Amino acid sequence: MSTEPHPVPITGVTGGSEGVEATYDAVLALAATYDTAGNQMRDWAGRGGRTLTNGDLVESAILSPISFAEAEASVIAATTGPDGVLVESLGWETDAILIRVVVRVFRETDDLAHGTFEVVDYLVGRMIGFTLVVSAPALLATALTAGPVAYVVWQHLPPALQQQLERDAAGAGAALEDWLAEHPEVLQHLINGGGGLLDGLWDGTTPLVPGGPFGLPSFTPDTESAAGLLAALFGPDGDPVVSTTDLTTPSGGTQPGSLADVVTHLGETNDLDNGTIEIQTIDDGQGHVRHIVYLPGTDDLTTMPWTQDGDVRDMATNYLLISGQDNAYLEGIRLAMQEAGIQPDDPVLLAGHSQGGMEAAALLSNDSGFHVTNVVTAGAPTAQVDGFPPGTHVLSLENQGDVVPLLDGEENPDSPQQVTVHFDDQGSSIGDSHGLDHYANGAAAVDASTDPSIVEQLQSLQDNGYLGAGDGSVSSQVFEITRGP
Repeated sequence: MSTEPHPVPITGVTGGSEGVEATYDAVLALAATYDTAGNQMRDWAGRGGRTLTNGDLVESAILSPISFAEAEASVIAATTGPDGVLVESLGWETDAILIRVVVRVFRETDDLAHGTFEVVDYLVGRMIGFTLVVSAPALLATALTAGPVAYVVWQHLPPALQQQLERDAAGAGAALEDWLAEHPEVLQHLINGGGGLLDGLWDGTTPLVPGGPFGLPSFTPDTESAAGLLAALFGPDGDPVVSTTDLTTPSGGTQPGSLADVVTHLGETNDLDNGTIEIQTIDDGQGHVRHIVYLPGTDDLTTMPWTQDGDVRDMATNYLLISGQDNAYLEGIRLAMQEAGIQPDDPVLLAGHSQGGMEAAALLSNDSGFHVTNVVTAGAPTAQVDGFPPGTHVLSLENQGDVVPLLDGEENPDSPQQVTVHFDDQGSSIGDSHGLDHYANGAAAVDASTDPSIVEQLQSLQDNGYLGAGDGSVSSQVFEITRGP
């Protein structure tokens, strides 16, 4: 990192202990409490009747019939009377039912809105794909006729005018980047319609075939299936090859004291060779160890099916992750964790940037064979995973202007386990906004935050021993993961 991380504005926080889903869960727990109270009241009502019919009490009534009658009337009034606990129990249980109904309506409304956006995004994507194909011949004809003329005209323009036009073109590109940074939701909806785009391309290419391929109504109904189709073009992913290295990082022997330290250290790991990951082991000297696994992001963004090589962090891996499939990088991480000596019960924090964050989320979402308690992601799409185990913690950082977290096509779900923090530290370009320097600043903002959901996440990192003053011993191992045949 070129400078010390500094806090930047936080623009939004979703999920976590104070999120919507956590609130729903708390309200449903209240309904369960109302149910329990209603059951207890009914038991009290029955106990009053059983007491009045007690044989010894009935026999003694003759000794003071007036007092007995008064006591009987009071017990009946308190238990089964109009204002008794039996009637009150019905009110408590009615409240419990109404609470559950309201929560269900809210959740189903959320699901309906989400489903509506899914359909609209798909249809827009399908229309765009179809339009691109059917208009391609006209665009090609225009290019073939106008291209030579434009070339001749360009050659005869004054150099000053050529330079001005080139600057204007560059300015238009920069303006487009700025617009996308300010309107990320537009790009997100376009990506969410990626499945429709592929179906539309098929529609335009084969207009005589009804529906999708082979007459099916849809071939790629969502982003996940579209990514799966693209991943299939690369063929089998191969097996990982994990090698130990002599590489080190400046902070390898130091326990992080803050979230900013974790992200800064992740940047140091990212600066090593392609395919490298780092595993820190923290021993508190009292027989307790925990581990931090640092997972950098994509090394090769230009991979094509015919150019794929041993770089395991390539575009094929991105497609496999979005589509929810295993991949060589993920399997290599598991093998490296085994070689590092991580035991099944040792607490583990996974910290990942970009593709590395996607891998971290996938490892937690699925049974990794390790005791992963916490995940920190920086600039990573994670909405494609199917949720996280109860009791775990996921802290996701997303920078305004960074389009990479949008590549799953959706916002991260609101869940008690995951807190998503949006912050504003835009760089000079879309690519720069994805850099770990900016995410270290976002992490510094999280460290300084008083938001209850954020505070609970940071407290978990401290309680599990990942963040501390460095009183114990710290060791580090760097592994290189490549794709084998």
